[in-house]
Amino acid sequence: MIVTFISECEKKSIPRTRQVLDAFADRIGSYTWQTVITEEGLNAVKRLLLSTVSKNTAVACHRITTRRTTTLVWIVGNRSKFNIHGVVPVNYTAKELFMDLPIETKTILANTSGQSLSQHLFAVGYLAHQIIEKLNINHKNLAQAAFLAGILHDIGKLDPQFQQWLVKKISPSDDIFIPEDGVHIDTTIRGFKDFSFEHHPRHNEISWLLAESLLNNTQLNTSQCHQILHTIYWHHTRPFRKDDTFFNKAEGIDKKFKNSFTEMSIEKLTEQIIAILKDIHQIGFHFKTEHFDIDNLIPKWSYSYQLTKNSIPNYKNYNELSEKIDEFVQDIQPNALNNLVRMAVISADRIVSKMTPEDLTEYLAEGTLIHALDDIWQDSTDLSQQIQRCIDQFNQKYPNSERNLVQDQASSKLAELQEDAEFDGGSNVTVLQGPAGCGKTKIALEWALKTKVQKIIWICPRVQVCLGILHDLTAEDYLPNSRIEIMTGEYKKILHGGISFDDAPETESDQYFTGDIIITTIDQVINTVISHQKIGGMMDFMQAHVVFDEFHELIVMPAFNLFFAELIEAKKFKKHEANTLLVSATPHDFYIEHILKIDPNYIVHVPSFNQANYKIEFVSYDETSESSPLITTTMNQDQTTFVITNTAQDAQLGFLLHQHQENSILLHSKYTKTDKSTWFNRVFESFSRNGEQRYQILRSGPIVQASLNISCERMYTDLTSAENWLQRLGRLDRFDSNHSINVYTTVFPKSIEQAKQTSQKAKFLANMNVWQSTLAWLRFLQSNIESESVIKIHDLYIIYQKFYADSSSRKYIVKDLEKSLRESVQLIQHKVMDPISMPSRNKNNKNGIAKIANGSLRGDSRFVQMAVCEVNHCLEYTFVNEYAYSEQHDHTSSSIGLTESVDRIQGGRFEMRDSNKNLLAFMHAKHHNIIKAKQSEIEYKKTYRDWELLKLARSPEYPIYLSYIPLDLESVGGEQVRHNYAIYYVKTIKQPVGMMSIDKLIQPQSIEA
Repeated sequence: MIVTFISECEKKSIPRTRQVLDAFADRIGSYTWQTVITEEGLNAVKRLLLSTVSKNTAVACHRITTRRTTTLVWIVGNRSKFNIHGVVPVNYTAKELFMDLPIETKTILANTSGQSLSQHLFAVGYLAHQIIEKLNINHKNLAQAAFLAGILHDIGKLDPQFQQWLVKKISPSDDIFIPEDGVHIDTTIRGFKDFSFEHHPRHNEISWLLAESLLNNTQLNTSQCHQILHTIYWHHTRPFRKDDTFFNKAEGIDKKFKNSFTEMSIEKLTEQIIAILKDIHQIGFHFKTEHFDIDNLIPKWSYSYQLTKNSIPNYKNYNELSEKIDEFVQDIQPNALNNLVRMAVISADRIVSKMTPEDLTEYLAEGTLIHALDDIWQDSTDLSQQIQRCIDQFNQKYPNSERNLVQDQASSKLAELQEDAEFDGGSNVTVLQGPAGCGKTKIALEWALKTKVQKIIWICPRVQVCLGILHDLTAEDYLPNSRIEIMTGEYKKILHGGISFDDAPETESDQYFTGDIIITTIDQVINTVISHQKIGGMMDFMQAHVVFDEFHELIVMPAFNLFFAELIEAKKFKKHEANTLLVSATPHDFYIEHILKIDPNYIVHVPSFNQANYKIEFVSYDETSESSPLITTTMNQDQTTFVITNTAQDAQLGFLLHQHQENSILLHSKYTKTDKSTWFNRVFESFSRNGEQRYQILRSGPIVQASLNISCERMYTDLTSAENWLQRLGRLDRFDSNHSINVYTTVFPKSIEQAKQTSQKAKFLANMNVWQSTLAWLRFLQSNIESESVIKIHDLYIIYQKFYADSSSRKYIVKDLEKSLRESVQLIQHKVMDPISMPSRNKNNKNGIAKIANGSLRGDSRFVQMAVCEVNHCLEYTFVNEYAYSEQHDHTSSSIGLTESVDRIQGGRFEMRDSNKNLLAFMHAKHHNIIKAKQSEIEYKKTYRDWELLKLARSPEYPIYLSYIPLDLESVGGEQVRHNYAIYYVKTIKQPVGMMSIDKLIQPQSIEA
């Protein structure tokens, strides 16, 4: 493309921007550059300009589209220098205001760049207020809370210690670096060598203490006070302290704070606070408009310091005593509102802190501070045009298609419901319910088009669902020319212009979340809520169109179900601009109505286009005398057959037992990253529409049950929840191409029919919080489906809807949901760590290796290594001198992809731990001798406690060894010392089987015998 850059920069921004533009384009005038450039190059120019952007930066980029027309691509910096078309206005005026501060507050500083505290506080409060307003969050009290939190967030910087440190630390510079966690006293400055936050509060803790007194006598409502105080305290992390006794309560913070008073008294501090507040009011008077009236925003307050009796704000407020649905639900909205105010203040604080004092003063003097937000708003894209092209292609390819017509009607209904929400008091977040194969992805795109989309964040419950959506959206029929980004823990790529997934480079960190469509996991989005560093990502979430795909999977996942509800609650405040769509074939009507509080009228149902005939079979077996038929039965080779078990282990056992009899393929999640990708692709290539049919049998765990566009002619499944059961059914004759009756067989132990929870299958379901509802679903199915009868998929979905409407079934559904929510609160209170800054022993995180977070919601896992075990067609196994991945593995180039839960590594849950199965203890006893005998160059620190090994294993550099190769075992006693429950990476001549315990390798032999 050919682009033209126009610079209207001033002062020091002129040489900075010229240096960037001269590197990429030819200067064709004093203020103009032109060049031929790729989209990647253009993105690089924008990134470099943004890295030095200031108030005086103003660069517009135009693309030459025809010989006579140009199109504005973007503007970096001060947008007021251009009109809406990126054209420089000929005449304009700037309102000059007097902004000098009184002498008593002019020398009180906010940060090391030399910003005045009064100006900093007002600017943050004003921009936080404007962020809430500009996001069209229809909540005046929330905007006021953001403003007040902003003007009080750093009032604790009046701390005499902090001001003394700033005087010595201050270094005015054009190149301002503000740490992501803000400016705090450090020990590198003379006179502060012995300073420690072990004995002194941080300024956010002091700000909270002072704000408690200030808000004590105001007319603000209780919710606003909570939002303000929560944000003030948590706009920075808490420092890690060995002894936090004094800092867990107001009395302790007060005592430690007053210890720093020497010449200053509390009376003097009070005078300074009053003076600062007067400055803020004076500055704000010049910004007074209809939407920003400082007299109404600031309550009538008078300040006198009084020690509060209130507790320090909890980072997350969920009552551990809650038992009933309504008790859990009442905590969701307050947490969502805290998220929004905190997001606004932290975002505003980071923007203001990057300004030079001169820029900040000019912004305030000119009354143009609002333009400091220009670069955080969502850019215009051509996504709408690309979606329109996609829809037009479908209409041309299938003219007068009933399918296209129904999809168009569904998307129009979804758009209308959202638009009408503001006027009829509706919930404004809509739900798309459609059976497998009805085209939910296409409907979601049409809905986005009809609601003026610029960017979509497509949120999935698992990586495998992300990969399925990525495959669909990058296909030629969909959006091959859009920038489709996948952003998960494993994959970070942007696909564009036909580039394949394998060829796409890893995305640079400064390009995360910049695609036209970002396909990501719920984990990445929740991190914007529960972490400090990624809070800015919530700005993207609040602006973009959001699609929650296969959201039903989140409902029984502890912690995820509540955080998901928080995200939905936040988007609801945007009313008819909520732009949020929930997509699932099985939407769990009870959760939608009673947890998310979405009106059932906002669910749009799409009929199934599949007219195939189905027969539902139920097969029970005596688990006390036989193994599951899903493991023991050799499948018929005449039909493509899927065998879907609830666990990867059962799928592995079935595959090993029948590998020499079946033309089968195995898929689950217990693979290395490379193997998982390879065999996922082979499954898709074999069983997709017009696939190569290389395999007849697929044995799989739950990994294939949602958003994978594959199909079979015969299916067997473990008994599972209603949602999983129907999702699995969606892979049976998905394309309506089988001319015979499709048989769907559900297998379960006989004890389940008597509602006994004695079998391992039942215990697994209980552990997944779906036991009661699964049992109710089994009974409901059996009572609503006649034996040997043939049924349509449409009728099965009607049964599903009746199931949630049935009062007797609903009792069991509620029991499971309450159990899941109780676990959620426990997990949030004890696993979701408050944002804490840890002292860094290794400041140079070599290679930038990604580590497992301390507070992972998916379970407590660690990186693991294991030896390879080869199994032949006779089920004889051989331990070979090979590890699952090289011990000199380049951890920076790719993720190992092998992790295991701490419980399994240590032999079970703490209360039921079996010391005979403790692989961690075995490694602790043997590993240092193995390393010593190898005289290995591998860096290894001998540890003296098991917990040290677990701590190191958060990094892929120091995995837990779950088994050793024979060569390594020789140095510690030979193969006879091999652990009886060691876990190996099993391979066969056909394909890898994945992680398995050695005692389970013996099981196929006993079953066969």
